[in-house]
Amino acid sequence: MSFAQTLARLLTEGPASLFYHLLVGLALEGLWLMALETARRAPGAPENRAARRMALAAGLGLIGRMALFGAAFVESQWLPPGTLLPPLERAVDLATWAWIGWAMIEEAPGFWLPALHTLIAFGAYGLIASNWMSLSLQDPSLFYAATPSDRAWMLWALGLALGIGGWLLARPSPAFRSSGMLGFFALALGALLQLNMPLAGTHLAPWVRLGMLTAFPLWLAGTYRLALQAVQRISGERERAAEGWRAWSRGLLRALQAQGEPNPLDEALKAARKLLGARWTAAGLLQDDRLLIIAREGEGLPQAGTDLTLSLPEYPQIEEAIFRRPSGFLAPEDQQGEAGQRLWQAFGMETIGFLQIEPLVAQGRLLGAWLIGYPKEEKHRLSLDPGLGRQMAELLAQTLSLLQERERKATLEVALMSLQQEHEEAVRRLEAQRAEERQMLQREINRWATRAAEAEEERERWRRRAEELARLIEARASLPVVASAPEHGRNASPPPTLATAPEGHREGLILALIQELRTPLTAILGYTDLLLGEAVGILGATQRQFLLRIKANIERMAGLIRETIQIAALEVGTFQLEPGALNLAEVRDLVLQQLQPVLQERGLRVALEWPDDLPPVRVDRDAAQQILYHLLNNAALCSRPGTAIGLRARLNPEVPRVIFLHVQDTGGGIPIEEASRVFVPRYRATTPLISGVGDSIGLSIARALVEASGGRIWVESEPGTGSTFTVVLPLAS
Repeated sequence: MSFAQTLARLLTEGPASLFYHLLVGLALEGLWLMALETARRAPGAPENRAARRMALAAGLGLIGRMALFGAAFVESQWLPPGTLLPPLERAVDLATWAWIGWAMIEEAPGFWLPALHTLIAFGAYGLIASNWMSLSLQDPSLFYAATPSDRAWMLWALGLALGIGGWLLARPSPAFRSSGMLGFFALALGALLQLNMPLAGTHLAPWVRLGMLTAFPLWLAGTYRLALQAVQRISGERERAAEGWRAWSRGLLRALQAQGEPNPLDEALKAARKLLGARWTAAGLLQDDRLLIIAREGEGLPQAGTDLTLSLPEYPQIEEAIFRRPSGFLAPEDQQGEAGQRLWQAFGMETIGFLQIEPLVAQGRLLGAWLIGYPKEEKHRLSLDPGLGRQMAELLAQTLSLLQERERKATLEVALMSLQQEHEEAVRRLEAQRAEERQMLQREINRWATRAAEAEEERERWRRRAEELARLIEARASLPVVASAPEHGRNASPPPTLATAPEGHREGLILALIQELRTPLTAILGYTDLLLGEAVGILGATQRQFLLRIKANIERMAGLIRETIQIAALEVGTFQLEPGALNLAEVRDLVLQQLQPVLQERGLRVALEWPDDLPPVRVDRDAAQQILYHLLNNAALCSRPGTAIGLRARLNPEVPRVIFLHVQDTGGGIPIEEASRVFVPRYRATTPLISGVGDSIGLSIARALVEASGGRIWVESEPGTGSTFTVVLPLAS
């Protein structure tokens, strides 16, 4: 027995047969995946059609292999060996060959031809299968190889393989020039050997299987060559497109750099026409209801360089495409009429083609339109890549906008030079006038300087009298102390007074005096509450109103004293903080509850932006409460009634380990010259109120508490809108 016969017989045994089916399945899967990827990567390439057809053929072949595996399972479970599979394998092989051959032939008709062949093959299988099954059940020793029906299958396979191989030999495909032809000739040789040298004692066609194992690697190589051709073609098209884009960009840059040239956009439009494959292109600017063509380029323009203006009412389709946005395409039948014919004749074309209209929009402003003319045979090109012209139109719009800005700038420079000359003349006149006024002012200054010297002498005289009076008051105030002192203390120094005490001691005495004021105020407030409670008699309506005003003013005085004490304590460093981990949401809710009456009275609401997962901060609880209270109270006092106060807390990844609090009001903003004194203590008591600030004392307390807690605070103001106070506090470790 020869080597080929031995190999053929091995292919009919159980393990080798299973291995054969797995190899064929893997080959079909490779064909399918490679063809699919080629079709996906080359949507516009000529190889796309062959790749899609090969993907369909390989997919149907895989379905046929799955059917064979299913039939093998049924036969192994319920039927004797060889009763179902032999004719089915012949039918599946013939259908698979027909589909693959159809995919390789470029001039092949639609898929109806391989589909019809598949129906005929499985119809023949239906006629043969029932007869063979009855014969094999009656005589289990009967084998399908070399039977009349098997010889008919082989003759069919031989004719199909020779036909497809001969077609590929006569009209070679670029991708399957040799691999497809050799693969089908290998199948034809396998069918011929099966006809003349069938192996006895088997149901299978081992020679055909050898042909299949030879053909599939060749077909895989052809599909790989198809993929390479598609990639090379796409790379070439991309390189040509890239070169076109470079030429287009160079043209736009040259237009921007050109100074005084009549047609700066000609080079750019020429590159655009070549890149798009158009016959002509033109850029126009809108002027009322007209489109003024400022640049155009094409093949043999008869009126190149002359003015051209399109009246948009005569071209309603173009007008609709410009103002509708985005771009649109007009077919030849949409441009029939005298106006359409006149437009195309202006660009050297007697027949109307496809027209692409791209609105030129820059910074939201409609500048004009870009017209691109294609001949009739370019319809397929328009449908493939309509976005290319739109992308180029965006760059053209930006370029036109810059050119207009440059022209406007040149006009403004001329006007500015004229104004500068007028200004210089006016300055010369004013200088002469100001010289005369300066002489008059100098005489007036000399007169007031004399008066100022006299006033200074008077002030010095009164200052000496005040010092004498102060010494008399001090001496008088020290008399009781000296008189009551014991004999041995006569040489002791008198006790310090408010005027003679050092600076730090004097601030301590003032702070102690202010603290002592709280006691009488508390007593007055208590008696006022007794009177209001009518514990000592019935009050009239007028009396109650007066007492309520007295109580409100006493409470205000107490608040001012408390704020003054707190400011003084913060300045001298006696105010003690106990920082710890604190959830600011708890303090926020308490402060909003305290300010609810003020918010309701002014019709204000709080716009809250506060994430739930904010980490705790390291700050004293009372200090945090006072910071939020003073900032929100200031916003409530200065915001316009009926508006919203913004309260926002956030983390900033760029500034770790801190939290940002923002309080935004609608108080109209803080003047720039007053911004530096917003947080100055006691500023409200010495100067008029700052516009846009409602509680300057509270802001100074808030600033002191923030800085004592290791944080920072600042204000950002927009005149006419409002101010935003920002606080930065450290996070708890």
